[in-house]
Amino acid sequence: MAKVKANKVAVYVFRQNAGETEFLQLRRAVHAGDYAGTWQVVYGGIEKGEAAATAARRELREETGLVPLEFFQVQYVETFYSRSRDRVVLMPVFAVRVHKTARPVLNVEHDDFRWIPLAEVSANFMWRSQREAIAIIQADILTGSPAADLLRIDPKPG
Repeated sequence: MAKVKANKVAVYVFRQNAGETEFLQLRRAVHAGDYAGTWQVVYGGIEKGEAAATAARRELREETGLVPLEFFQVQYVETFYSRSRDRVVLMPVFAVRVHKTARPVLNVEHDDFRWIPLAEVSANFMWRSQREAIAIIQADILTGSPAADLLRIDPKPG
């Protein structure tokens, strides 16, 4: 029987410049194991005793070195089945706005990055759950909905 694990987070990094929103994708390095060579968002594990939002901040720093200007929880949980581990994975989703000229400094898990304009998300994000998460970020955060302020988290730890 497949186990259910909720010990990972997904972090969607975006920047805005001249009215255009772009989402960050990181390419998993060839030696990075599962999904090597694919374009992904910031994914990472939640350490024992760590809150999901704290894990999201840490993973953002470890994988990109980027500093959030704004930090949001997203009313969405990514789910997928990992055949290699025979488990269903549940990941709380977070969104982070960074400076319009931000450039990530990649760790060893990734070998390249790119910024995808919002209009090109459908063609460049391979997983349905990623496209769904971005649609929710757009509806709840980018459009200035009443929910945006309630979803906001202090971007600084503490």
